[in-house]
Amino acid sequence: MTLARYLGTHVAELLAAEPFCRWPVNRSTESDLPMKEVWYAFGARGVDVICDEDESVRTIFLRAGVDELLSETSFSLTREEVLALFGSPSKSGAATRHVVLGDSGAWDRFDLETATIHFQYRLDSGGIEMITLMRPDAVP
Repeated sequence: MTLARYLGTHVAELLAAEPFCRWPVNRSTESDLPMKEVWYAFGARGVDVICDEDESVRTIFLRAGVDELLSETSFSLTREEVLALFGSPSKSGAATRHVVLGDSGAWDRFDLETATIHFQYRLDSGGIEMITLMRPDAVP
């Protein structure tokens, strides 16, 4: 994935690139965690970026509704279609129901050479709800 090239780089590279340089962005920090995080949220664009304290990109979240050219994957793909494209996942999880956290769809994770990609599926349609790109050292 083209966006994966920003993983590990200083966030300034991503912020200077199209289309991010044209989008309004909110920066916030989370200091209550063991490791400080810096978040960049592109609001209604459906993109969030988490950085390390030194502002190197650790994780990129793409939510359904984001420009599919940016995600390079159609959010209408089913789980079966994702598996056909990426092969066997490194890890998977079933849909869950949680009283406090709410319902969440099944998911698949693929550990690639330079990045990890995580697909969260919708409960209702089976399409993709969110795509997460992570540096290998950022995988939970």
